[in-house]
Amino acid sequence: MKLYHVSPVPGLTILRPSVSEYFGKPKQVCLTALKPMALLYGIRHFEYTYGYTGERELYYEEYFPGALEELYRGKAASLYHCAWREGMETTRIPNEYVSADEVPVEEEILIPDVYEALLEEERLGTMRIVRWPDVPEKSRRWIVNAEMEVILENKLLGTDTAMARYMREKYPESWAMAQEEDEK
Repeated sequence: MKLYHVSPVPGLTILRPSVSEYFGKPKQVCLTALKPMALLYGIRHFEYTYGYTGERELYYEEYFPGALEELYRGKAASLYHCAWREGMETTRIPNEYVSADEVPVEEEILIPDVYEALLEEERLGTMRIVRWPDVPEKSRRWIVNAEMEVILENKLLGTDTAMARYMREKYPESWAMAQEEDEK
């Protein structure tokens, strides 16, 4: 089985287990059997706003206006092909595989613009992109509440980290709600 890993770091020949600063996952190598899902990780970021429909179809949902283009346009990445190996495990996330061990890279393909690559996947029908104007009001309310929780859980109020600045700028309503909640 062919698996994918995408990174903004080019030239890797071995994928080494690491820990994500923001997602609380153990030290591991994350891979996927789905190329468009891998492409979403072509940037290093605080959040990856994708999911699966009830029919297990991949979608990316913009959490603020123009998010896809702002985050991905002009960003280069490397798409790494790897083979399934003994000891890899599936996770609760569809198409995701993890390895506690190093994973050799079989092939590297340069992705000059991850945004354009994602648009191509949309054209091919391998993923759906839900742009901000098409995000239902119920989902928008959920986003505001979810981002408030992220702000509180990561103790971002009163800090000036890159993540705090991002959350203040992109989710001002969530930030205000988090401040109100924090004052209680």
